Amino acid sequence: MSVSNAIEAVKKISSDLVVLLESEEYDEITKSYFSELERELKPACFLTPSSASRVVDIVKAIKPFALRSNVAVCGSGQQATTAVANVRDGLTIHLRNLRGVEIDAEKKVVSVAAGERMGKVYEKVMAAGLGVAGGPSYFSYARDFVCDNVVNYEIVLAGGEIVNANAETNRDLWIALKGGGNNFGIVTRFDLSVFEQSQLWGGKIFYFQPSFSGQIQSLVDYLHNPNADVDVHIGVSLGYAAALGDIMCMNDVFCARPEKPKALEPFADIQPQIDQMKTLRVDSLKSFTDEAFAGALSNRVLKMSTTVKADTKILDYAVETYRASFEKLKGVQNLPFSITFEPLPISMIEQSIARGGNSLGLKPSDGPLVVVLFYTSWDSPSDDKKVYDVNKEALQNIDDEAQSKNVSASYRYMNYTFTDQDPIGSYGPESKAHLQTVSAKYDPEGFSQVAGAGPFKLSK
Repeated sequence: MSVSNAIEAVKKISSDLVVLLESEEYDEITKSYFSELERELKPACFLTPSSASRVVDIVKAIKPFALRSNVAVCGSGQQATTAVANVRDGLTIHLRNLRGVEIDAEKKVVSVAAGERMGKVYEKVMAAGLGVAGGPSYFSYARDFVCDNVVNYEIVLAGGEIVNANAETNRDLWIALKGGGNNFGIVTRFDLSVFEQSQLWGGKIFYFQPSFSGQIQSLVDYLHNPNADVDVHIGVSLGYAAALGDIMCMNDVFCARPEKPKALEPFADIQPQIDQMKTLRVDSLKSFTDEAFAGALSNRVLKMSTTVKADTKILDYAVETYRASFEKLKGVQNLPFSITFEPLPISMIEQSIARGGNSLGLKPSDGPLVVVLFYTSWDSPSDDKKVYDVNKEALQNIDDEAQSKNVSASYRYMNYTFTDQDPIGSYGPESKAHLQTVSAKYDPEGFSQVAGAGPFKLSK
């Protein structure tokens, strides 16, 4: 691709769409990315449309010059995986100027432009006495995956058409977009279902390592309870940060009702705990989300994960593996390093099917499952290989152990995968074949595959 030719083609439409190197706006956009691994990928320019029609103009202008891996698309830049939303020396279509949040209370839908942050969405939705599943969804056990709450996508296809994808119109594309990544076009608006919602109860609890195994057992017991309270959300973590001086434990717990439910007592009442760090309270969805993303910009970040059955022994093994990995990473400067268990209860998968399904390939018989997330942040590029190798080895060891004990699961959560992992392949051959068929139908020239940057492509 002749990047300079593509830039000139866009400039002929409007020079305001092009943000070049060494400009203040270029630096501002670069700094907005969550991870340094994305911030250090310097594109030749950012293209900043402010409407879906301008996205069409950009696609039509650059398409004649496109070759492999030269065009990236960025919404809010909060993905940690390198090269997902930015590209070195190519073109990054940044949707930061696509703004707007509109509520249709009668249809119980909020329309969110692709460049919006969820904070503004929560403000508007809560002012109307409603809730929405987005960002870190505390409603997933009852309302399934966040993608399942998208009732309509407005998307610009590679041919330059603006279409809607929903349960009635372009249904196959609607299903594909729920988990299929950036393989079909550029989404410019999400229409999300909303629901009546008061304040929530929840927060964080910090405690000590000897209690962690008991919390794993409580988590597994909850997931295997056929009558479990689905209004709750649970995450349990073990992590090191230099400021703490040691590995500590943390529970993230939430209830969609403004009260502490019995289901969360084993996690909220763990003793001993560090009372000064506890944040349990009744509060708004936005407040809890702000807490989750406090100090969101980070240094170099690696998120890698696997998925296993909800089994105490394999989760205990994962903790042992994490501790062994920590010993190998102790010398890394400014090291936060954690392991988190995020449940995928059967109720979540069942609700997903009831809402029309998605592309993730999960069946109720697969569950209950637990996503095992390794999160690492560090300062120096000289530590990149060491950090990556240690994490990769740890997850491979967990996968091997899970396979040997018949508690493995193929599913990989795309937002928690790194460049050489294959989330789309993990959905299974039937789901992947559907995604490839949809891609061929809506993008017959393969523009999103050939020109689109990012590691998670259908040809992988």
